[in-house]
Amino acid sequence: MSSNETVAVLSWDESLTLRTISNHCDELLLALNEKSAVAIDISDDQPVDLTLIQLIESARIFASTSGKKLTLLKPAAGHLRDVLERGGFLQNISPEDSNFWLHDGVK
Repeated sequence: MSSNETVAVLSWDESLTLRTISNHCDELLLALNEKSAVAIDISDDQPVDLTLIQLIESARIFASTSGKKLTLLKPAAGHLRDVLERGGFLQNISPEDSNFWLHDGVK
């Protein structure tokens, strides 16, 4: 990211599951509307489910069509990586998706 970009870092303490995802959706949409770049920080031991993956995939589409940048602060690991693997998201993964979720190719 260039030094003149405004980056919001979203770090959520609670679980990222169906029960709480609507709160995170609102916060993520607000950040994407207000900033040119948003980085999401997900801890390895944070409970997640497929609703988080759906939220992030929707936000990636929104960001790319709005000239914004959405990233993960660090590569998917722990529970997030487990959900991605169980959901089949890492099978035959595109280079773009691998770069986003796993930071493959990121220097």
